[in-house]
Amino acid sequence: MSILLLPRVLQVWHPYDYQLYVEMGNGARQGINPVGPAHYYPLPTVLWIFVPLSLMPDWFRLVWAIVPIVFVLMLHRREGLWFVFFTPLWWNITDAMLDGWLLPPLAWMLGNRPGWAGIGAVLLLTKPQLAAFAVAWSFWRWVATRDWKNLVTFCLGTIGFCLPAFLFDPNWVIRLLAVLPQRANESMVLLPLLTSSVWAWWWLGGGAVVVGVIVIAAAGGFAFLSWRRQGNLTALSLALNQLFVPVLFASNLTTLIPAVHGRRQILSVIAASLGAIILDSALGGFGGGYVLVPLVVMFFLAQNSGAMKTEVPQ
Repeated sequence: MSILLLPRVLQVWHPYDYQLYVEMGNGARQGINPVGPAHYYPLPTVLWIFVPLSLMPDWFRLVWAIVPIVFVLMLHRREGLWFVFFTPLWWNITDAMLDGWLLPPLAWMLGNRPGWAGIGAVLLLTKPQLAAFAVAWSFWRWVATRDWKNLVTFCLGTIGFCLPAFLFDPNWVIRLLAVLPQRANESMVLLPLLTSSVWAWWWLGGGAVVVGVIVIAAAGGFAFLSWRRQGNLTALSLALNQLFVPVLFASNLTTLIPAVHGRRQILSVIAASLGAIILDSALGGFGGGYVLVPLVVMFFLAQNSGAMKTEVPQ
């Protein structure tokens, strides 16, 4: 039956993000830098990922969307099946987003695996807004602890990742910085209430601002406790990233999947996501309820309850 339905699925399902990736890849193959309105990814990402995607057959979009589910099961084994109820993962699959493919690199970095953590940090540069805080913290820690293996791997990997882009367009960084205000405007002016960061409560206005203050206070308290109890500060940085970067949406919370461990934590973040979608429906398109997801992760980190024990099997 699935084989019979597959042609129909490919006919009616046109994932938005995947189409953008292919468009950018096609643009680069024509010798132009495709970064511009609605195309905000770094040029290295375009060359290393989107160009190969543009060469794939049309049906590959289904593979691209499904593989992240395999990654979830690799990270959490049978307990990963619970994530079929995790609403951010729905959006990733529906739009065939890049985020789900970054789950293994996130797990490597959160677990600080020798060498692999540095590689994971490089791969996270493909969509830097997702884990900028966590990558910055990891880099600082590698320098402070003289973790040469991860530090050298990250530095050499970053050079290898970016060098082809400079050969393709020496001014690609300047061009990317020029269009970033358009990306920020898209989230903060055109669709502010759909963002999943705490700032959505500010943009909602009125009494909602009080909720925003409470969320920030709670995040600060959990962060302090996590630091005092020597929790996983890389995972904490990742949760803070999802909470405070204003251009992120609910779908981007998929990146927190490697930061939870065990059925209790998994079911808690799933319950938070389901509560958020109910609030979103009640208010007619409001993403602020999704702040519950990183807050739940931070709560477990504050308990130092082993919120990062998962690894991708070698």
